[in-house]
Amino acid sequence: AIMDRNEAVFYEQYGAHMRAQYEQRAGASASATDAGGVSPVFTYGELDLDDSPGDFQNFMDPPASG
Repeated sequence: AIMDRNEAVFYEQYGAHMRAQYEQRAGASASATDAGGVSPVFTYGELDLDDSPGDFQNFMDPPASG
């Protein structure tokens, strides 16, 4: 499949954007505890909730058993 130039540029920029966001999140979660900063992504533990996998089932990911 041959992409036109616009499509190629889009995927290149999109890839760079996603990579930057991933690295930003990784850096934020790594430094949040050190700097006492607030990470935009919360874990259940940070919110004093139980994060055992059986308690919460993501509505986008229904259980395999049906």
